[in-house]
Amino acid sequence: MISKYFSLAWLLVLNLLLLSSCLNSDVEETEFSPDAQIYAFSLSSATDTSDVLSATKFTIDQINGKIFNKDPLPYLFRADSVLLNITGVSTYSPYALVQLTLDPDSTYNWIQSDSVAIARLKKIITTAPDGITKKSYEFQLNIYQEDPYFLGWEQRSSGYLPALVVSQKTIALKNRFITYFNTGTAIQAKSANSNNGADWATVALTGLPSTLQLSSLITVNNAAYGLDTTTGAVYQSADGANWSRIVTAHTIKAIYGELPQATPGNILAAAEINGMLTFVQTENFSVLKPLNRLPANLPLKDFSATKVDIPTSYSKYLILSGGTTSENKSNNNIWILLENNGVITHILSRIPGTISVNGSNLFFYDNKPYLMITSSGKNSLMYSDNSGLDWIKAAENQDFPSGFAERTNASVLTDADNYIWIFGGISATQTQLADVWKGRLSKYDSH
Repeated sequence: MISKYFSLAWLLVLNLLLLSSCLNSDVEETEFSPDAQIYAFSLSSATDTSDVLSATKFTIDQINGKIFNKDPLPYLFRADSVLLNITGVSTYSPYALVQLTLDPDSTYNWIQSDSVAIARLKKIITTAPDGITKKSYEFQLNIYQEDPYFLGWEQRSSGYLPALVVSQKTIALKNRFITYFNTGTAIQAKSANSNNGADWATVALTGLPSTLQLSSLITVNNAAYGLDTTTGAVYQSADGANWSRIVTAHTIKAIYGELPQATPGNILAAAEINGMLTFVQTENFSVLKPLNRLPANLPLKDFSATKVDIPTSYSKYLILSGGTTSENKSNNNIWILLENNGVITHILSRIPGTISVNGSNLFFYDNKPYLMITSSGKNSLMYSDNSGLDWIKAAENQDFPSGFAERTNASVLTDADNYIWIFGGISATQTQLADVWKGRLSKYDSH
């Protein structure tokens, strides 16, 4: 016989076990993210063999709901079908839905493996993992509609110098272009507003000797400097009109330009110290800091120089071309001069053996060094994409116009508005030219 008390006790235990089981079986509800924003966006295409699309950076404007590329794709670029890579707040919590709107008006649900007609894509609509919150983005793929690397030229002035000119050099100083020219008996100057390069007026010069080497003129930190090679004396001017001699501890033999890696204003020059040609570093030539000796065959006069200072790179150096050496031999090398812990080191560029840099002109433009040379009876441009080590002939879209006379030893300047200015030079018949040309890449015209 089974006790009824035992049955009641057993029933109570079972109820307690069942209740405990029910309490432990409660499942926590998963909360899905309400964030529908796009955090990363990229494109790729099998037909894009140069990987232009995959390297393109897109801006995601969360406030205004826009996705676009700030830097336009190359002129005539085309890719019909592309793959989209869209990333939300977490790869572990994917969107509930992504919809694409194409032109003409059609909307469909997108999956990652879909090929998209990118030229028709107008809008991307995302639904957050919570299945409720939505976010809409307008899509814009920017492509250059005209050749951005077409270099257009305009003649700004002609015949603004006297007929009898032996040599000339133009500098930019305090919003003025100043052209200094030697008539054979004296140095004179004319100036024009740097905005137009026209309407030239005579500059009354004081303190400038007739023996100043015009090719040595440079501007650094709102001051101009020039070298009298007959005496080794340096002259300075704050306004380009009034000049004074600077007393230096050593005879200066060459002025190369501003070292971009050094303290702003530090000028690299060559001085004769104890009978040796030595690099010196200076702020204004009143104090000279001797460095190391010059390498053999580095040009001392009539060279072209430019500083290379690429903001996004460690490439910061001075570069020289043409000119003559201490032994009056022609220099046909392009020299890269770098400062490292008080020592000037050098690298020679690799240039095609048929290219002559005699009378060439260096300038820094579009974040790369350019070189204007003379070849086959005309001028042409070369540029370097690897810090001046190798040089590439510019394409036909950067040819000079038919009215641009062949020349060497011109003055070439660039300005803050991305214009290239070319002043004068020596013609093929060895006469001094007196014209001004202004050029700019078309990609800057809309800025």
